[in-house]
Amino acid sequence: MKLMKTLMAFGLAMTMTVSMSAVSYAQIPLSMMIASTAPITMQKNAYQLCLDQATVKHTAQTSQALSLPQQEAVTKDDLSFYPGDTLYIPILDVKTGELYSEKNRPSNWNFRAEGFDSQAVSTVRWANENGTLSIAIDFAGQLPHSSTLWVGGVITLYDEQTGIESSSLYLNASFGNVTKELIPLSVNEIVSPMNLHVGNGYSGEAVTLSFGSNVTVKNAVLPQGKTIYFNLDQSFDSEIANRYRSFDIQCYNFLGDEDSFVQPAQLCLPAQRTDSYVYEVVDGQLRSVQSEYDEENNQICITVDSLGYYIVSPILMQE
Repeated sequence: MKLMKTLMAFGLAMTMTVSMSAVSYAQIPLSMMIASTAPITMQKNAYQLCLDQATVKHTAQTSQALSLPQQEAVTKDDLSFYPGDTLYIPILDVKTGELYSEKNRPSNWNFRAEGFDSQAVSTVRWANENGTLSIAIDFAGQLPHSSTLWVGGVITLYDEQTGIESSSLYLNASFGNVTKELIPLSVNEIVSPMNLHVGNGYSGEAVTLSFGSNVTVKNAVLPQGKTIYFNLDQSFDSEIANRYRSFDIQCYNFLGDEDSFVQPAQLCLPAQRTDSYVYEVVDGQLRSVQSEYDEENNQICITVDSLGYYIVSPILMQE
């Protein structure tokens, strides 16, 4: 069985106080993102954040996996968000009933964002990508497990000059990976990262998991009633390439901790040469793995109990 990777612990919610000099803007200064205009006094109850007219932008991957438009209106009855999502909350002019239409931020306006879990929310910021001023919540790019997180937080607009605050917006939502149901006796397409739910309709039949790019797991028997997190990272590992002086390698790092099988399955990786070598990376070291070449599919296959980190090389790799 592969070594367990460290899961991100369910910690206490981290309070994030956002201002012009906030840590949230360490990488992209606020001045580069949102221009400021002359002050506009924020009279009491004059403006408020409007979740009723908020929109969410999904990643292209999420849109494809769930057959959703890449940007859509938020449904308050189902506030569910996915890795890489951005939620845009516009500002309502309470007196006119219309959204604040300017793209730039009055120089005296600011906001506080409190209570958001850093596992779920990476930044809360001013935004104008939709053509008008809004508050954007950028959700974390990855959630490395199958469990769903509850997201609770409060955002409050305020006037820095007068100290007047708007009505606070309370966000109660869920954050989790895209989840698809296992299809028995079929090839199941895995779009990394995602959850695969093994429901009651599954009776222990062997299935095929396809990760794209000619990466497949064949004869996989999965634990019934479980939700399994799958995530394949194919980034080139320059540290290993330099250490072993082998630069024509392919890297297949399965990042989940739950991707184990009831009985051994066959992992097949693309390979252009019949004499390619497969190694498993264990504690940063390479361990040679016995393999067979599938000429029909140009794949090199190994037997696995669970998914780990593998290197395919056209040459023997020695330090």
